[in-house]
Amino acid sequence: MAKLSLSIIYLLVGFFLQEQEEDKLFTNYKSALKNESTFQYFLVLKAKNLNTGELREYCTKANFLKGALHRELNLDYSEQGSDQVYQLANNNLSRYFEFKNDSAIWKIGGVWEYSMDELKELEQKVNFDSIASHIEETKLWSMQMKEDKLMLQYAHALFNRGILTAENNCFGGTLEYVNEEKN
Repeated sequence: MAKLSLSIIYLLVGFFLQEQEEDKLFTNYKSALKNESTFQYFLVLKAKNLNTGELREYCTKANFLKGALHRELNLDYSEQGSDQVYQLANNNLSRYFEFKNDSAIWKIGGVWEYSMDELKELEQKVNFDSIASHIEETKLWSMQMKEDKLMLQYAHALFNRGILTAENNCFGGTLEYVNEEKN
């Protein structure tokens, strides 16, 4: 009986921690959508290509997601169209989207698309848990990246660990931790 009670406690704690992590990811996602500066935040979403049936995660900048939704829904960039896109994205707790329009899929996937296998391979080489812990402790972190594809993979891995990042183009392609308390 004691083992059963202990198992239930572990299950509940695990569920609570997972729910907290999902809340943090959604909060970071919403922060990325809300940001209107040229210092664009990265976010991770799940998208299904309705033409191929492929379902995967994508890391992209918030303005690319908004642009993809404009294309998919055939909405102009008027105030009303932009508000519709923002509300649709902002209220999407699951961060899941479906796209049929190839140019919308291209907008979120981009030129530097990488496979989920490539991301897993990088995660085996780089200790992102350690980087995320360091960022949470110090509230500071940046890394200059020579390749956009690599920057996207780092942003993806860190986002999934609750760390919000953005690209600082002023300093030649630097991936930076976004400290929302400071900014």
